[in-house]
Amino acid sequence: LRALFFVPELNEEGFGLGRAKPGVDLYSRKVLIEAESGVMPEWLRFLKGVVDSEDIPLNISRESMQDTALMLRIKSVLTRRVLRFLESELRRDRALYSKFFAEFGTYLKEGVCSDAPYQPDIARLMLFESSALPAGELTTLDEYISRCPPGQERLYYIVAPHRGLAEAS
Repeated sequence: LRALFFVPELNEEGFGLGRAKPGVDLYSRKVLIEAESGVMPEWLRFLKGVVDSEDIPLNISRESMQDTALMLRIKSVLTRRVLRFLESELRRDRALYSKFFAEFGTYLKEGVCSDAPYQPDIARLMLFESSALPAGELTTLDEYISRCPPGQERLYYIVAPHRGLAEAS
């Protein structure tokens, strides 16, 4: 299984052009099986790239391909690889990851709500504002919890479109 993915610099859904089509093409032995395939979860539709697998038979129909155990396994393997990559980028270059999150964080928020098997992994990638930090500085949930006093069992939060509105409430 070989895959090459990239993240565009800008979120095309942010331009008001509607919902983006999946941008990952599926190949079998370098033969295009399906353009804009559903090989990745819907919440990773911002990814662009190609997947080439020698395990996919060339004579498989597009309809039967989507529900095969092989396709589910490929989707799982690729999703885990992307999540591991994003987590390593979060640790390696926080400024670059923050820029990515500002542009594509809504997709991760969609994933944490809609894809239960990956929810804990996606949650580790989320960034949040905190009243304990200067405006504009973001924190992960793990970092926030590490700053909590010993014995604190609850986290309180406000959902707001921006920090100023949350502080004014």
